[in-house]
Amino acid sequence: MKLTIYILILFTFFSCKSSKVDLELTQINTKVEYYQNGKIKTVVNTDSLTGLRIGFWNEFYENGQLKESGNYKLDSYKQCCVAGLCDEFYSYKFGEWSYYHLNGKLKAKGIYKIGKKIRNTNCEGGAEINFGFITENWKFYNEEGIEIKPNTSDITEIEKSSYTTQWDLLKN
Repeated sequence: MKLTIYILILFTFFSCKSSKVDLELTQINTKVEYYQNGKIKTVVNTDSLTGLRIGFWNEFYENGQLKESGNYKLDSYKQCCVAGLCDEFYSYKFGEWSYYHLNGKLKAKGIYKIGKKIRNTNCEGGAEINFGFITENWKFYNEEGIEIKPNTSDITEIEKSSYTTQWDLLKN
């Protein structure tokens, strides 16, 4: 009986071993997606293993105007899985990003301040992840190109897209 329990404990321990993404071993694929009208939707780098965004990201409106441009980093956090803890991968925005209005004029530009945020997971208390926050150094502009003071919805709109998980990709 004790032997069975020890075997189960060892099995659980070894089956829960996690693996951190080694970015030097990451295979990067450049992908181009198109709208039905033939115009480019996105030009992106993705990790071949997870399909997540890594490196540059350019997204366009259906009219061909650039919508947003910047870079992503790949990271992981702990998730509670059937056999114990496992790694869940995500991409987060970092560095300088630019966002544009449908008419092509600059909407917002700034450098994300990387901080920590709790993501809800199956584990009690969630997991702490890297997250790009908007700072007071960001500049926001109206559709005419005039600098404006951002309201809460302007900031929320940009911050809500600060990271993407593998589950987010499955929803699309």
